[in-house]
Amino acid sequence: MALSTLQQMATERRGLAIALAGVSASVLAIKLFLRSRVERFQQVPSWPVVGVLPSLGPGAKLIAHKIHEWADQYGEEGVFEFNLAGNRIVCLVSWEHAKTVFSMRPMKVQRFSVFQNAKDIAAGIFFSEGERWKRERRILSPAFGTKSVDGYIPAIEDVTQSLLREIEKDVAAGHEVNFSSLLPLYTADVICSTAFGQQLNMLSSRSSDLVDDVKGMFAAVQSRMYAILPYWKIPGLGPLVDDGDKIRRSMDKRCMEAMENAKSGKSIAEKLRAMADDKFTTRELLDNFAALFAAGTDTTSLALSWVFYHLSCDQQLQEAVAQEVRKLPDGELGLEQLNSLRMVRAVWLETLRFTGPAEILGLETTQELVLAGRKLPPGTQFITSFGRILRSDPQLKRLVGNDLDVYRPSRWLGPEGIVSAQPFDTLAFGYGPRICLGMRLAEYEGLLTIAKVIQKFVLLKWEKPTPEAVTSFVSNEPVEPISIRVQPRTW
Repeated sequence: MALSTLQQMATERRGLAIALAGVSASVLAIKLFLRSRVERFQQVPSWPVVGVLPSLGPGAKLIAHKIHEWADQYGEEGVFEFNLAGNRIVCLVSWEHAKTVFSMRPMKVQRFSVFQNAKDIAAGIFFSEGERWKRERRILSPAFGTKSVDGYIPAIEDVTQSLLREIEKDVAAGHEVNFSSLLPLYTADVICSTAFGQQLNMLSSRSSDLVDDVKGMFAAVQSRMYAILPYWKIPGLGPLVDDGDKIRRSMDKRCMEAMENAKSGKSIAEKLRAMADDKFTTRELLDNFAALFAAGTDTTSLALSWVFYHLSCDQQLQEAVAQEVRKLPDGELGLEQLNSLRMVRAVWLETLRFTGPAEILGLETTQELVLAGRKLPPGTQFITSFGRILRSDPQLKRLVGNDLDVYRPSRWLGPEGIVSAQPFDTLAFGYGPRICLGMRLAEYEGLLTIAKVIQKFVLLKWEKPTPEAVTSFVSNEPVEPISIRVQPRTW
C-alpha cells in the first residue's frame, strides 16, 4: 500500500513537472512570438547573449565612440538600436527623436532601471526618480538660484586665487601644468566652500584623495550598471571588482565631518539647516552632498580641461580671449561682468558642445511610447547621445552653421550678442525639469576660471597628438591628461 502510494505520488510529480515544463515552453514561445512582433529600428549586428558588450571595452568606456560609429552606419533615421547583454537599447542620435523622449520626463520616462544596481553606493538628486526626486528638487532648488550663487562668489574667488597660485608654482618650477589633475582639486575645493563654508585645501596640498574617490565611485557605478551578474551581492567578490562600498563609507564620513564643521551662513549646508518646513534627514543630506561632490567635481573640471586644450591649440583664439579679459579688475567678478565677456562665453559654449562633459544619458519608459512611427512597450531602454546630437543635428546646423564637426567658438557670436540656440546651448546640462540643478553655479565657475587663467597666463602651443576620449560613467574624459606648457602673461 505504501509502495503504491509512493508510486502514485511520483507519477503525480512527473505529471506536474511535465505540466510546468509545458507552461514554461508556452511562455517562452509567447515571449519569442511577441519579440518577433516588436517594431524595430535598424539594428547593430551583435553576438548571442552578450550583444555588443564585448565591443565597448572594459567598463563600457568605448560606448560613446561606438555610438558615433554606429550612427554613421545605422542612424540615418536619427535612431537605431542594439542588444546590450540581452537588453534592447534604442539609441537616440537626433534631437527630433530625443525631444519626444525627454518631453515625457520626469515621471513617464526615468533613468535606466539598471541604476538600481548601484543604489547602495549612489543616491541623491542626480540618481533619484519619481516623488523622491520632486521632493529633493524642491528642497535643494533655492540653494542653487541666481541669488544664492551671488552669495557664493567670495568663496569661489578665494579658491580661484588658490588655483592661480598653484599654476604659478608649476610655471616657476619649469613644469607643465597638468590641468587634468589640478582642476578637479579646484572644483572640489569650490564644492566644499559653497556646500560647507570651508575649504579642504586640496589645491594647496595637492591632495587628490577625494577626487580619486569621485572617479572610483563613477567607475563602480558604471561597472555595476553594465554587469551581467550582480557581483557586488556575492560575499567577498564585490571588493575584488570595485571599491564602491568602501568609497561610499569614506565619502559619508567626509561629508558628516564637513557638515558638523560648516561655518558660513551662506553655505548650502546652512541654508538647508535653516529651512523651517520639510527638511532632509541625515541620510538624505549625506546622499545629496555625495551626489553634489560627484556631479560638480568631475564634470566642471573636465569641461575646463578641454577649454584649455582648445585654447592651447588655437593661439589666435586664445589671444582674442586675452584681449577681452585684459582690463578686468582684480578681485571678485559678478555674474553680469562675466556675462558681458562674449569671447569667453563663446569658448565655454563651444567647448560644452564639442567636448562637453555629458556624453550620454540612459533612460527608460514607464509606459508605452510612439517614436518614429513605432510603438515601444513600457520598459524600453534608451541611450541619448548628446555628443552625437551636438555634432550633427540638422536643427542645430540651421542655428549655428553646418560645420558642427569643427571647433569654432565664433559660431556663437551674433551682431546683437551671443546667439541663442535653445535647447542646444544648455543641452550639456540636460533638458526640461531634470536640467542640472547646479547649472548656474557651474557656468559661473567655468566663465570665471577661463577669464582669470587667461588674464594671467599664456598657454603655449599644443604640439602633442589629439587626445583620445573615453566615457567615464557619462563623462567625456581624455585618456591622457591635459598637460600644457604655460608662461606668465606680460602686457
